[in-house]
Amino acid sequence: MGDPKRMKAPWRLLDEDQVILYILSLLAIGACAWAYAASRWPQTKPVERLKAGDGIEYRIDLNRAGVQELKLLPGLGPARAARIIAYREAHGPFQRGTDLLQVPGLNRDMVARLRGLVTPDVDAALQPTELVP
Repeated sequence: MGDPKRMKAPWRLLDEDQVILYILSLLAIGACAWAYAASRWPQTKPVERLKAGDGIEYRIDLNRAGVQELKLLPGLGPARAARIIAYREAHGPFQRGTDLLQVPGLNRDMVARLRGLVTPDVDAALQPTELVP
């Protein structure tokens, strides 16, 4: 007619059932703990390239920056960043931002986009000069 163990106490679970329920309970508690902890973890944003005119908290130092940091600047890829570093190593540290005009592959427009993003700063020497009659 049925299992003799269940006949004595039909409300009581068997040992195998207790183990399964115990494991499922632990999994449910673990899943809840994971969901709670994951909501507290800081969310990181991917690194974005800087745009000309962006306000930033610090400026990239042309005399210390590596290729990865220089690549964040607008208009500079890995090749131009490597040229800046090669020029810096060959000719010494940059005194003014306009010294970038001496780097092969950089023109006046590219250097003008770096105004306010690098130090030494790209100064007013990039402004077109007015001819005095």
